Amino acid sequence: MRFSISAYIVICLLLSASISVARQDTGINREIKLKPSGSTNPDYIFYRGNALYEEGKYDEAVEEYEKLLKQGYESGNLYYNLGNSYFKKGELGRAILNYERAKELMPRDSDLAANYEYARSLVKGNTTNISGPWIKRMIDKFDVFTVNGLTVFLSALFASTLFFIITGLFMQAARRRFRIVLPVLIIVFTLSAFLLYNRISVSGKEAIIISENAAAGFEPLDNATIYFRLHEGMKVYIIESKKGWRKVERLDGKAGWIREEEVEKAHI
Repeated sequence: MRFSISAYIVICLLLSASISVARQDTGINREIKLKPSGSTNPDYIFYRGNALYEEGKYDEAVEEYEKLLKQGYESGNLYYNLGNSYFKKGELGRAILNYERAKELMPRDSDLAANYEYARSLVKGNTTNISGPWIKRMIDKFDVFTVNGLTVFLSALFASTLFFIITGLFMQAARRRFRIVLPVLIIVFTLSAFLLYNRISVSGKEAIIISENAAAGFEPLDNATIYFRLHEGMKVYIIESKKGWRKVERLDGKAGWIREEEVEKAHI
């Protein structure tokens, strides 16, 4: 009985550790990841951008933040502030684009989540209501979990499941709970593994429409027949590229060709 209780304690500790590590890996990043500084001070540029934003000089704030990105600096906070600046400028697509990038670095930030959801609610056509393959809609709903976070969680869950199986084989007291707890652990593990697989499968394909109105044609030609239209801020998946053109797919599975300058990858 004591060994059985110890087993449950170990399982709880493993799960707690996995969540803790996942948070450390994907938690809120309030600082810029500094690289060897050059002739300009990145901290000065960052805080100057913040000051310009507070003064309502959004164009100038964007210029300052973009300077840091061009120099190779990045942080969740930098992308978040850049997204806010673009939102104030009325460029909804670029605002959502930078919110998406910020979420990769600080996926559980409440302010970011609120701004991101509000910005998405302003997209014409309301992409969140587009019906399509349930897999893509599920991935879109669970984007608060990063690939690294899911990997750590799965590793700990696998170790917990294995430990519970071994305990059940040798301890009579633990065997009673074996039939209840083990199926639950297996179901959670399977669902998490499935989610991780699909997150990896769309990695590098997610993109945001940054033009006001993009016409998706059947072919990568200027005079191609228009199949459907995409509105600024919509999330799509890039499935093929040709010189000057991108073939994109909506959540409902419709795919068409648009000009490459009308869309930008969400994660770089």
